[in-house]
Amino acid sequence: MSSIRSVLKNYMQIAEVERFLSTELNDSGYGGSDIQKTPVGLKITIFSNKPGMIIGRRGLGIKTLTSNLDEKYTLQNTQISVLEIEKPELNPRLMCNKIAASVTRGIAFRRAAIWTLKDIMNAGALGAEIVISGKLRSDRSNHEKHVAGVVPKSGETAERVVNQAITHVQLKMGLYGIRIKIAIKNSIRPEVIFPENKDDKPNIIQSEPSDSDNVSEGVSETADNVSEGVSETADNVSEGVSETADNPEKKIEEVPINASVEDKGPKINEGKGSN
Repeated sequence: MSSIRSVLKNYMQIAEVERFLSTELNDSGYGGSDIQKTPVGLKITIFSNKPGMIIGRRGLGIKTLTSNLDEKYTLQNTQISVLEIEKPELNPRLMCNKIAASVTRGIAFRRAAIWTLKDIMNAGALGAEIVISGKLRSDRSNHEKHVAGVVPKSGETAERVVNQAITHVQLKMGLYGIRIKIAIKNSIRPEVIFPENKDDKPNIIQSEPSDSDNVSEGVSETADNVSEGVSETADNVSEGVSETADNPEKKIEEVPINASVEDKGPKINEGKGSN
């Protein structure tokens, strides 16, 4: 068998096991499963709203389910674990089964859809979409859609955020198809994350200085030294100018005078005059 055929066979086997579980555990709050093929055997994780009904008394339900799977699909070393769903309103498969059960009891499909939509939004969903198709009011098939909130339709956001499920229910008027899409709010990464405690301080990582940082630091130090020298020179000049302005006579006395003045006129006797 080629590798492609073996991969397709594994996928077909997983799909058949999923269908078997949804049929057998429909009344036990079955909300989906995670099936993984390992070298040891098949590992199955079942999500349920009522895990006690699946496990049974002293694990009898799990043993019976494991033996049925091994006999029907010739499996070996099948490991089954059951996990409880914390918020059933955010599971589309459980909501589909809820609407199907309500419609089977005779409740109007529109009322059941509106009630389910309110429960989903009250549970904290980003958005929800419920589509019911079939012979709703007459012999001609029709469909109705009920939407609340925001439900992404395409792109990576839709694949990561939106969960959907489809179920069918047989009524007197014909076959009803119920499809539910639920957008989970917590699956979207917020743009801004605020710390829970006010005392929390961000971690500051100090990196080693690079060559460019050293060059910039040297340039800044040189600029600071030049500015300090210019400021000191300006202060000295200003102090000299201020001293000269305050004592102008002192500055003039210090200047030497080399020129001499000769008296060329007649000499005058300082004593008493003669007769």
